Amino acid sequence: MKARYFLYFFISGILLYSLLNVYAGWYGYKPWKYRVGTSQIKESKERGVFVRELNYKIKDSQNLSNFKFIPYFEKGFKYGFHTSEETNLLKFSKYPYNLSFDRNKNDSIFLDIQNMENADSANAVWTYYREPKLKDTLTVIIDGAKNRKGFEIKGTIKIW
Repeated sequence: MKARYFLYFFISGILLYSLLNVYAGWYGYKPWKYRVGTSQIKESKERGVFVRELNYKIKDSQNLSNFKFIPYFEKGFKYGFHTSEETNLLKFSKYPYNLSFDRNKNDSIFLDIQNMENADSANAVWTYYREPKLKDTLTVIIDGAKNRKGFEIKGTIKIW
């Protein structure tokens, strides 16, 4: 009999802990308050925020064969209150567009945007725009660890 009560108490404790953990994880961080973006064109299209792809050219590349990189504009959005699957478009933003990159996630690289002053607004990760067009050509330096074949990755990308 004591074992049965202990088992009920133990399972109830695990369930209560799980519920509190989920609640604190989502509602504690409040991700619905912050602007987010996608990292794949497919996801951007599924969310209905994709605007257009941009032209680009990879220059001065070293070990960038089979390197996937597609810059694109998307509308800025936030997650829904109860789920990250919900998309809430930004309504009263001065900068309603994000510049995003669809790239190969298997290679560990760092993308350093050189002329961020050409963006209408920027932070450490994203560049924001009033309209879905670039004022001037952006230069992105690729610097990274070794690719899957063991070669160091370096290069420059021009986006217009």
